[in-house]
This record gives sequence, structure tokens and C-alpha cells, in this order.
Amino acid sequence: MKLLLINPNITDALTAVIAGEAELSASPGTEITAVTASFGTQYVENRAEAAISGHAVLDALAEHMAGHDAAIVAAFGDPGLAAAREFADIPVLGIEEAALLTAWTLGRRISIVCLTPRLGRWYRECAEEHGLASRLVSVRALDVPIPDITQAKEQLRERLLEECGRAVDEDEAEVIIFGGAPIAGLTREVAASIPVPTLDGVSCAVRLAEAVAGLHPRPPSRGSFARPGRKPAKGLSAALMRRIEE
Repeated sequence: MKLLLINPNITDALTAVIAGEAELSASPGTEITAVTASFGTQYVENRAEAAISGHAVLDALAEHMAGHDAAIVAAFGDPGLAAAREFADIPVLGIEEAALLTAWTLGRRISIVCLTPRLGRWYRECAEEHGLASRLVSVRALDVPIPDITQAKEQLRERLLEECGRAVDEDEAEVIIFGGAPIAGLTREVAASIPVPTLDGVSCAVRLAEAVAGLHPRPPSRGSFARPGRKPAKGLSAALMRRIEE
């Protein structure tokens, strides 16, 4: 099985972090192809940046999805996920939706712990768009400067763990999700010190993508996620232009 992992921001160091966690989570025999957006921002934190990265996701799918069994949008907040599902011939999963769906199998009171207040608001809106916001009892965000987003996992580890403790003690969280690709893999490192199940969106998406792809669902030919008809376009990358016009 081959999974396409798309980092919707332009930071190769974050792609390496995400890919490392994906490879640790994947089943034997699953191959991970990790790609970085060819345009956009250093990391995705708000609605405007999410709109830009959604375009980058479609661009990456058009260029790289051939030969893969499923794709993963590897930014918590799932930018462009619905459009990607409409656009692609393979299943496409987002790491926030995958984490929330997995968390619901482990408990009824879910908390997301993340890096910044703007991320927290966006993540809650994403959960609402997926119809999953009712499953959240809290979204806890740090409110401290992030000197280097590629080192956030190491630099802010203790602060994130403190918020996990508050989520359990004050919000009665039964499952905690670490929100954000920059802290992918933190769950693997600290889960034993948190008294409730703790999840990582990348690992959840990899496992769910393997399961969905293994069911071999046919691409829809009807409904809102059926691929749109071709039409003339202008100003897109060559791969995306072909996909739109073919």
C-alpha cells in the first residue's frame, strides 16, 4: 500500500517531522510518500492561510496522487479536505478529522491541546465543519511566543503537558488530542505521563487511511463528492490545469 502525505505548508523540516511519525505508525509494507507544498506559508494558523494551503493541497494531489492508494492532508485543521475529496480519485483523509473520529472510540469527553489561540479557534471551526464539535469539551491553546515552529515540540513540551493536566482535571477530558503537525510524535513520547488516552492526528490518519484504502471504495459518480466536469482554466500549475481540464 502507498500513502501520499501532503504537508500544506512550505517548511521541509515539518514535512520531515510528519513523515517520521507516519512511518513509525504505518503497518509493515505501507510506503509513505511525503511532499511539501510548493507555495504558501511557513505554517498554517488561520483561515486565510488555510485557503492558500487548500489550493496547495490540490496542486500536490494533481502532481503526486497517481500510484497511491490514499492521501492525507497533514495539517491539523484539514485545509482543503472537502475539495480534495471531490477532486481526487483516491480516498483523502485529514489529520484532525481522523483524530476526532478515533478519539470517539476511546471516550466521550475530548480535548484538543495546541500551540496558539488562533490555531485553537481554527481547530474548533474545523470540528464544526466536520459535524464533530459536539464531541469537544475543550480546546486548550498555549498563549506564548513560538521562537521556532520547527522546534515547538521540544521547546514547549512542558507547557503542553501542563495543559493536558488541566484538561483532565478541569474539563474532565477522557481523551486528549495533540493538535498540530509541528508536534507530531509528541504523543508517542509522553503518553505514559498522561492519565487518559492521548492521540496524534498523523498516526490516526495513517491507520485510518490504511483501513479505508483496504476496503477499496469506488470513486463516486454521483453526489457532491463526485469529480466535477472539466472546464477551461487559467493560471494554474501544469498538473492542476490538466486535472481541471481533462
